[in-house]
Amino acid sequence: MIPYFAFNNVNHALFTSIGITFVLLVVFGWIKSVLTGSKGLAIVSSIVQTVAVGAIAAGTSYGIVRGISKALKM
Repeated sequence: MIPYFAFNNVNHALFTSIGITFVLLVVFGWIKSVLTGSKGLAIVSSIVQTVAVGAIAAGTSYGIVRGISKALKM
């Protein structure tokens, strides 16, 4: 939420927020791979899995909010 308070332009804040979230998901995926003892391509796989789960969660929450919003505008 910090980018939305820091920037006047909503689009700039949105893409900044997406970038920060992506970087943090990559870091969390790497930490997950280190803690589970992964090596080589398993590290990349862990990062990709973490980013994918984050993207799916974001898309799902967006869809739910959009659906509720449309339902309430009846």
